[in-house]
Amino acid sequence: MKISKEVYNDQDQSVYDIFLDDISNIRSTLERLDVDVFKRAVESLIKAKRVYIVANRSATALGVFLEYYLQFLLEQVELIHSIENVSERIYDLNEDDVVIGISFARYTTSTIKVLSYAQEKEATTVAITDNLLSPLIPYANIPLTASSQMPTFIDSFVAPLSLINALIISVGKEKEEKFHDKLESLEELWDKFNIFYKK
Repeated sequence: MKISKEVYNDQDQSVYDIFLDDISNIRSTLERLDVDVFKRAVESLIKAKRVYIVANRSATALGVFLEYYLQFLLEQVELIHSIENVSERIYDLNEDDVVIGISFARYTTSTIKVLSYAQEKEATTVAITDNLLSPLIPYANIPLTASSQMPTFIDSFVAPLSLINALIISVGKEKEEKFHDKLESLEELWDKFNIFYKK
């Protein structure tokens, strides 16, 4: 908080500076993106029998977003954000499964442990984290990094969310035909249960 007061000290300008820092994070993430690694992540999700997303504390927000959209596209997607019942959920992990660990500094121990266990069970492991020195990386078959730097007490999740958007859209393009049929059925159900506001 002390740092943020020093960096964003001009009340009027600080709002613009925060947006500019977010833009900088997206630019940095784009420049460092390894397209081949990204494609491997997309392919692994398309082929997966089950997908588990492990995200805790502030990263839970990213996990919820990723789970919400992937469950439209893939057969079985599950978010794990509590260490309490993780054992019952992942005891039978195998090579047909994908486990995505999402964590940014300060990294959550439980996310690292689950990713490590998943690697032991020969599941494909994907890390979404801030850099290649992250403690998630040694347990990731597929490392994806997104810059989250901001001189304040919160992480900036704008760039990680852009990366997740790109993942979801890329999986959607590959699953377009099945996804279209599913969406048509869902639209009918949404109408039936009056899910969305209509004038």
